[in-house]
Amino acid sequence: EMRSRAARALEGAGATHLAARRLDEMSSGEARRVLLARALVTQPRALVLDEPTTGLDLAARHGFMERIRAIAREQATIILITHHIDEIFPEIGRVVLLRAGRIAAEGPTGEMMTSERLTDLFGLAVEVQQAHGSYSARPRTPHDTRAPGA
Repeated sequence: EMRSRAARALEGAGATHLAARRLDEMSSGEARRVLLARALVTQPRALVLDEPTTGLDLAARHGFMERIRAIAREQATIILITHHIDEIFPEIGRVVLLRAGRIAAEGPTGEMMTSERLTDLFGLAVEVQQAHGSYSARPRTPHDTRAPGA
């Protein structure tokens, strides 16, 4: 039963082809997928991911986050700790903003992911954009004539 569950977990993490390889022979992205499978084999109700894409290139980061989105939709609650606003995917329903180790604000994602909230959080004028449930942010420049959130 455990071998069957392990095979399903590897498949779900997109790592079936890595089953016979050692972790020290894998790229960072491959190793992350295997470690994700290892966590999934126990069929957890929740996963805590702390900066899960650190060190991954654009393609590996995107692929990993798409797998996490699928897990959020089908299998488990995701608790994601990140500095990357673009990693806050549509399935994330609540956001907790931290400043100096303390909760600065918390609530529904749409209410937290605004230019005003992130400007206050970072102490820097921030422009937040949202498309298809995903967010991006950038510092506003003195030459930026658009209104926040536009």
